[in-house]
Formats: sequence, structure tokens, C-alpha cells
Amino acid sequence: MRTIKGPGIFLSQFIGGQHPFNTLDGLAGWAAEKGYKALQIPCNHKAIFDVELAAESQTYCDEISGKLAQHGLVISELSTPSGRSAYRRESGL
Repeated sequence: MRTIKGPGIFLSQFIGGQHPFNTLDGLAGWAAEKGYKALQIPCNHKAIFDVELAAESQTYCDEISGKLAQHGLVISELSTPSGRSAYRRESGL
């Protein structure tokens, strides 16, 4: 397990119709400027992160990771609409 050296942020509450809040790249740039190091990615905003495509395509996952790395960010977890992270749901937490 990797240790994140800095704060993370839950993106869902900031997604909106205007730049920088309408794309993952825009949100990543904004979060990095605020000093965040990790993002909790919501799975219910397909325009931000397509979880179905991610399940089928390693290339898509690599592109997302690369896009975030350009901003010095990593994904801390994927979040489901119920508010429970996918990791926590699968591990029974």
C-alpha cells in the first residue's frame, strides 16, 4: 500500500457546468493549485470518470492516471453514489 503524502479531496461536491469544474483535467488542475495530492473520484459522473470504460480498458485507466500525474495527483479511491467508496463496499467496511 502506498502512502499519500498530503491531503485528498472528494471531487463530487465541486463538479459543475463551468470551467474548471466540468472536466477531470480542470478539476485536477484546480485541486493541485489548492495543494491537494489525491482525489476521490465519483463514479456517477460519466463525463468526469467513466467507471464502465475503466472496468474494460487498461488504456483508459492509464490515461486517467497519466492526466492526474501531470498535476502531481493520484486517485485515493473511487466513490459510489451512495457515498460508500468502492473499496469500502467490497471490503465490507
